[in-house]
Amino acid sequence: MAVAPTNLNLEQRARDAARIPLAESIVDAYSNWNGFFSTLVANWSPDGKRIVFGSLRDGLPEIYQADAERPEQAAFALTRGPERALWGRFTPDGRSILFLRDCKGDENHHIWRANADGSNAVDLTPEGTLHRDEPILPRRLPGAMFYSARCTTDPTTRLFTQPVTGAGGAARLIYTHPRPGTLADVAPDGSRALLMEWNSSDNIVLLEVAASGAPVRRVFPAEGRRVTIWSASYSASGDRIYLGTDDGRENSLILALDASSGREVARYRNESPPTAVISALVSPNGDTVVASIDAGNHGQVRILDAATLGLIRPVQLPLGDIRVGSFRDDGAVFSLMISVPDRPADIHAVDVRTGAVKALRHDARVGIDNLPAVDTTIEIVEAFDGLRIPINCYLPSKRGTHRLPTLVNFHGGPSASYAVRWSAYTRFFLALGYAVLEPNVRGSTGFGRAYEMADNREKRADWLKDVETVNTWVKSQPWCDPGRVVVWGGSYGGYTTLMALTRQPQLWAAGVNIFGVADLKTFLRTTDASIREFFVEEFGDLERDSALLEEFSPMRDVNRIVAPLFVYAGEHDPRVPRSESDLIVQALRDRAVPVEYMVAANEGHSVDRRESKIELLTRTARFLEDALG
Repeated sequence: MAVAPTNLNLEQRARDAARIPLAESIVDAYSNWNGFFSTLVANWSPDGKRIVFGSLRDGLPEIYQADAERPEQAAFALTRGPERALWGRFTPDGRSILFLRDCKGDENHHIWRANADGSNAVDLTPEGTLHRDEPILPRRLPGAMFYSARCTTDPTTRLFTQPVTGAGGAARLIYTHPRPGTLADVAPDGSRALLMEWNSSDNIVLLEVAASGAPVRRVFPAEGRRVTIWSASYSASGDRIYLGTDDGRENSLILALDASSGREVARYRNESPPTAVISALVSPNGDTVVASIDAGNHGQVRILDAATLGLIRPVQLPLGDIRVGSFRDDGAVFSLMISVPDRPADIHAVDVRTGAVKALRHDARVGIDNLPAVDTTIEIVEAFDGLRIPINCYLPSKRGTHRLPTLVNFHGGPSASYAVRWSAYTRFFLALGYAVLEPNVRGSTGFGRAYEMADNREKRADWLKDVETVNTWVKSQPWCDPGRVVVWGGSYGGYTTLMALTRQPQLWAAGVNIFGVADLKTFLRTTDASIREFFVEEFGDLERDSALLEEFSPMRDVNRIVAPLFVYAGEHDPRVPRSESDLIVQALRDRAVPVEYMVAANEGHSVDRRESKIELLTRTARFLEDALG
């Protein structure tokens, strides 16, 4: 039986209501981006005159269309709730759009088709409960789409092809792979597909599957080697494969392989920084490759020659979260998302010839003009063993001399990182007079292979020392009130919150746990089967590593929690089921430790809806006000 969420009293509701105007002003300063689980930046119509893009402007991730040359002209919605749409693109004839939609955040995505104006939407995949990835439409086979899909209870990956034009048609299963994976690309003629097999974050294998389902061949790496692969794409002609990879070392490489033999024919080595995640976007005209560089706490973009992978030019960009989208069909322009601390995520176009960046949208966000200014820095703190821990530090510009309550926000993942960027949570708490920090402790991506692997299994003890190091450094800063330091995090960051409160109970004044794991054993039993397989090398195997999983489970030491804790869960979360939040809430209620529990009825592993965000912001603000005194 599920644990009941907290029923607020009249006084609590009144205090929450008083902060709604501030929360609304920040949430309604929407991003033109549908969030971490969406790859959509902006996709172009075949004639290049229009774009489809994601936006939160109407309170839910939806798909919109706009004039590519008139950024001031109003965009119009192609999808209209009541459920989110995370991805969209035009069909090759420009008459229709395709988009993905799930139900209440359950991630069982269906692929929909609608007219180019959004009318006459039809579900092309009405059968089954599958997690479908974004479909790929081969350039020379315009009537077909290919996509990968997985089932919650089964770690296998299935590749399908299906008609997208006319009356549509049934999906045809091409191939079933025994391991978790994702379709990376399809050859221009639709004859071959690239499948990335995900064994762990440092052990990814690229396979090529014939459209008939056989043969299947290993492309990269050679048997017996372990590498990370971040992207894989065919060239415009289909005779090359471009990879973003670390090649099993402290590298940041784009490799060009001969598609027939797998022989390397060119490479680009990124040296700034040499540890960054790197992905390749290939031009449809065959001239250029865009290198998208994720350095953990910021992004960079470089334009390369497709033949030699020599550098043509870097793209000059601000310090922030940068995500590359797609090319226009003529290959002259590609889309880009830019998010900086004082401006919500927005979409831009980059001219390949000059590197010039031009806004694709000029949307007014009235609420942000009245927000307090923010000072953003990246600080480096030395860990116990000499590793360097980067911390994104956000402070109110006008903070005076008084010490601030400080919120330390740990990212999810585990293999992920926080770039400096716009965040509704950060700006809300800055406006309330907090300092906000985002540590990229060991295990984070963008800082090298060794750094990312430095928290696996038994080494999670070193990761915990990093959490303590961050706490010590924060409390030593002249702007921090050391008696009012809060640990906050979502997903793996929520797990971090719980581990901090159980293993370092005297260091933290309060915690906020957003769908975090409470018990590694129950989590691995109940999560998606693909996630369970992928996390074996990160956390351990359910059968072989029972003692290890127990050692690093918050529930083992739940009786040590003394700090007040706020817990948020999505009712339909397929990744970290609500039952994990129920566990921790019930354990604290049994001991009369202050705990408040919010369950969002229409969310999954998400806080997507406007009403969910506003409620979470206002409730956590009031809860922390009481907890910190």
